[in-house]
Amino acid sequence: MTQQEEKIPFHRHFGLRLLQVLLVVLCLVLVKRCVDIYHENKTSDEQTKIEYFEKGFAGGLNKSMGLSEDPEPRFKNYALKKAYRDGYRQGWDKGREKEKQP
Repeated sequence: MTQQEEKIPFHRHFGLRLLQVLLVVLCLVLVKRCVDIYHENKTSDEQTKIEYFEKGFAGGLNKSMGLSEDPEPRFKNYALKKAYRDGYRQGWDKGREKEKQP
């Protein structure tokens, strides 16, 4: 058998190039999102984060006690969303602890 270079079919060559382009675009979108989240976290002041944490804490506490709760606000800033959810979780846990105590 002689060694000959096999010609790569067009559809395989095209598919590999398309995959490379999609991976590069996906990586760029992911890096951009990570940079945006980092930037939002750095530009958000601590007082606003504390305010959203307290709102989340109150919402979680009310929900765990069966009281009416306000719907979760829509967030564009990931840092505020994280503060709200952390507060919500702690409020939920605190309310569940109060329920268990006689």
